Amino acid sequence: MIAIENVSFSYGEKSILRHVSFAVENKGIVVITGKNGSGKSTLALLLSGMLTPQNGMVIINGIACTDYEGFETAKRDIGIVFENPENQFITTSVERELAFGLENHCVRNKQMRSRVEETIKQFSLEDIRYRSPHTLSGGEKQKVAIASIMILQPQFLILDEPTIFLDPSSRGMIRELIRELRKTVSIIFISQFPSDILLGDKVYVLGDGTLTGPVDKKDMTETEMYQTPQMKFLDILQNSGFYHGKDIPRVESLCKLIVDSKKQ
Repeated sequence: MIAIENVSFSYGEKSILRHVSFAVENKGIVVITGKNGSGKSTLALLLSGMLTPQNGMVIINGIACTDYEGFETAKRDIGIVFENPENQFITTSVERELAFGLENHCVRNKQMRSRVEETIKQFSLEDIRYRSPHTLSGGEKQKVAIASIMILQPQFLILDEPTIFLDPSSRGMIRELIRELRKTVSIIFISQFPSDILLGDKVYVLGDGTLTGPVDKKDMTETEMYQTPQMKFLDILQNSGFYHGKDIPRVESLCKLIVDSKKQ
């Protein structure tokens, strides 16, 4: 189990999280949603050990991770994938990217080759195994990023806005992959999009520094689901395939998108 107890965190004078507590048990999907700037990514970094709580603690499988040493002991149980997979790529091919983490974990060559082949088959990466990750489509990049973490066999997988920059087709592919992975790993899925929220077995809402939940998806109001009217507008744009940015487009940018689409 992974849990946070009474965790608070600030950037300078700005309080981001205040006395937040929740727990994730084995298997399934826990969705954490909230509007931009609510602290979702900060929470992901705290759970992964990339940030240390200023108050409270993170507990991973019974180990209290109150400092760097604690996270070093428990971190092999946790994998994290960020919204921009480019930030995680190290090597020059998909195959080497999969092997990179195993090398760092000192996995023997024979076992490494076997696990790379199994992962390539599991994630249907045969056609792109020798390509540079940087040359792939958005959906392929995200799939490779997830595969490069899953090959390490974590118990908990943190996904920080993995569908944010994808077109509708790629977003659907990643959602289907997440549905499949829930059978083998506990997933903490951070997203602000209603279509992602619907994947959750449990849903928590982060806002004003506090975490509410778990809430029943069926009982979520439109305000809780979208957070703001602008988010509803952004969700419509994203799902239509008309716009793939993370933030609400400015009027000038939206007008340019409309003009450009007419030219096609």
